[in-house]
Amino acid sequence: MSVAPPGRGVDSAYAWRLALVSMACVALGGGGIYLPMVGLKEMAADFGDQRAVPSFAYMVGFFGMGVGGVFMGWLADRTSPRVPLLIAGISIALGGWVASRGGEFALYAGYAMLLGFFGNAGTFTPAMNNVQGWFEKRRNMAIALISIGPAVAGSVWPQVYRLLLPEIGWRDTLLVYGLSAGGLLLLGALYVRAAPTLRGPGGRRREEKVHLPLPSSMIMLLLSAAGFCCCTAMAIPFVHMVAFCGDLGYPAARGTEAVSLVLVSAIVATFVMARLAQRIGPLPVSLLCSVIQIGSLVGFLHVRDINGIYALSLLHGIPFIAIVQGYALNLRYLYGPTIAGWRLGVVMLFAMAGMAAGGWLGGFIFDATLSYTSAFQSALAFNLLNLMLLGILYTAQRRRPMVGLT
Repeated sequence: MSVAPPGRGVDSAYAWRLALVSMACVALGGGGIYLPMVGLKEMAADFGDQRAVPSFAYMVGFFGMGVGGVFMGWLADRTSPRVPLLIAGISIALGGWVASRGGEFALYAGYAMLLGFFGNAGTFTPAMNNVQGWFEKRRNMAIALISIGPAVAGSVWPQVYRLLLPEIGWRDTLLVYGLSAGGLLLLGALYVRAAPTLRGPGGRRREEKVHLPLPSSMIMLLLSAAGFCCCTAMAIPFVHMVAFCGDLGYPAARGTEAVSLVLVSAIVATFVMARLAQRIGPLPVSLLCSVIQIGSLVGFLHVRDINGIYALSLLHGIPFIAIVQGYALNLRYLYGPTIAGWRLGVVMLFAMAGMAAGGWLGGFIFDATLSYTSAFQSALAFNLLNLMLLGILYTAQRRRPMVGLT
């Protein structure tokens, strides 16, 4: 049996420091995806004023991260969670240079492969799987800490970009991000150790031995489809919040404030929902988050007042991270402590695809109808499907309770 060094066992002070370092690494790895949002006009100006160019870079960055998460989760299982972080640090530093120095192809390749597939993907999934193995008593809170990494990135990096863009332009700003985030990720990787509970004799990863309420393939299908649907529904109002407020006659600053309220609410709610999941289980909490998101989407169909938008933004933020965090908690609950890392990578792939698809779908429907009403209605339809998929899994779990999982 693998034994951790003294002072570095399960639930130790090192485990909490590792969770903090891992969260910081996730925030570092996710920073590049926000530059096309903040610097869209500046980037488009370099490509014939085509806003589709930075928008496409944003989309392929998300897809690259999702696909890469499966590979990085598998790689962490075969080696160590330190290895994906080392790859991420080198790739992000190189990706910042490649994407900022060339034309359209270099931008897309830099975002899809270096910043996405080999970069950002090396932070979230391996960190989430590894940190779960370092905790027994407060596992849900540790997972919540990792889960807020993308929201921290969304809060910090756009502010950095706003300061740098007027001074040095988007290309040098992206280069600064790549070199600084890449270097810090390499330092963070040196602190990371594999969880002792995931390793057996000789340091080999333990095999999954579980009693599931449904066939494993069906569980993965349900959670993956649910992740796609919830994130598609989530992204439509979030990505188009500033434009939605502008259509109602409010300045862009009001829309930016609404986006910030979503992220602040998300960070706070993640810890609350993690605590609740310890009491009633992760799947009921996922169902609750889905219902809350339905409420916010119904509200966005009718709201016209800025104070109402602020209130709905706070409501929309409650499941913004917590429902995605729930997929990690549900996988750990279903498959036990020796869950294969690629499983979370697969579910996150579909979730990231949903975020990318939702952002695009909102714009596509608006262009076709010149209104966000139909876009929000489609978001509501995706969310109802998410609720149905989670309900199927919940019903199966209640009929066949699992045994022997911790």
